[in-house]
Amino acid sequence: MEKRLCDAALKGDVTPLHQLLGEDPVVLDKAALNCEDKNPLHIAAMLGHVDFVKAILQVQSAYFLCLARDREGRNPLHLAAIYGRLTVLQLQGRSEDAAYFLCLARDREGRNPLHVAAMYGRLAVLQELLDAGFQAALEKTDEGGTILHLCVKYNQLEALKMLVDISKDVWFQNAKNEDGMTILHMAIYYRQNQTIKYLLGYSKVWVKQKDARGRKALSLLRGQENFDTEIESSLTSIGAITGGRDPGEYQVRLKERRDAIMVVLSLIATMAFQAVISPPGGAWQDELNEGPNPHRAGDPIMAQTHPTYYRYLIRASAVAFLSSLAAIVLLMRGSTHRYRSRHLMRLLSCLMGLATATVALTYAISLVALAPKHTRGDQLNNTVVILLIVVTMISCNIRPVNICLLILAQWITKMHNQVSNFIRGLPPVSTNA
Repeated sequence: MEKRLCDAALKGDVTPLHQLLGEDPVVLDKAALNCEDKNPLHIAAMLGHVDFVKAILQVQSAYFLCLARDREGRNPLHLAAIYGRLTVLQLQGRSEDAAYFLCLARDREGRNPLHVAAMYGRLAVLQELLDAGFQAALEKTDEGGTILHLCVKYNQLEALKMLVDISKDVWFQNAKNEDGMTILHMAIYYRQNQTIKYLLGYSKVWVKQKDARGRKALSLLRGQENFDTEIESSLTSIGAITGGRDPGEYQVRLKERRDAIMVVLSLIATMAFQAVISPPGGAWQDELNEGPNPHRAGDPIMAQTHPTYYRYLIRASAVAFLSSLAAIVLLMRGSTHRYRSRHLMRLLSCLMGLATATVALTYAISLVALAPKHTRGDQLNNTVVILLIVVTMISCNIRPVNICLLILAQWITKMHNQVSNFIRGLPPVSTNA
């Protein structure tokens, strides 16, 4: 029966399909389970039999056929994209949820339907898939490349132009594959002069990115035999305009710095939050309404044994928590403009300094409150003060080495003066025996 169904799919004949469904209502389910390679929907989608596809999709269990994959891991949407069957593709993507998940499905080579549509230059299909699920276009293949890399690799310039015009994400357009190559590197590697000229005319392409072997686009071009001198001149002129520094390098450094700052701020906020909900010493586990220390279950022990330290602890933790949250909000809303980012980083540096210093103060208060009485002396206080000074200097970008050298010089001068005064106060040594 499955063979008769596949034969009907090959011919696009709907009549045998209805007859088979009348004989066995679950014949499509059996076909989805028993077909080792392509099921009837695969075949109809590949050949563009619109009426047959429409008849299958009217069956309640047709969604399972849409999800089924052949030996190459392709679902019917992959095949419709490869062969440019736009009407078939529109039928399968009538439901937004179904279209979204089908667009994200990958074959054995890690490519979704948008990837294969771009590879084969199916522009109408690609536009339809982009409207159904643009997120799938941002997905990388298992090899690490983007859909733009596939366009360059398979020399699909029109598909590349469509995707670049739609996407305004500069990071996506300058992403690297597993070899560290951008789309400009690949265009030079495959000697696609028209693609290179188009990319160089587009301002968002960074020309001084390096691949995994440390080669820039100009170096890769000059390493080829009989390279195009016009392209070399274009690359050289663009490098001269940028003053020898690619704007993308600053963006990369800024992004890395922001990621690191976000991690630090998250840790500080977590520490400050934890200090409030779990103060040093823990909480009372019992109820005591009478006696010298009445308390309720859940009350912080430190609030009763060291009320002054507890107030300082809560205040310091609140400042650390709020300053770290403020820095996180600024970081999330920050500008990518170079000059605005400089002011943003300065403000973030001050907020991080405040958050770090108050977290250190929280630690110092906890240390003093939990320490035995005989250790709460000058040595502990001096240690805490030194810790706060060092952390504050580092957080506020003050060079501690210079300050330490200044303090050391003052101390040496003071000791020198004391020794000199002591020597002057000694009686003169007699030379007479």
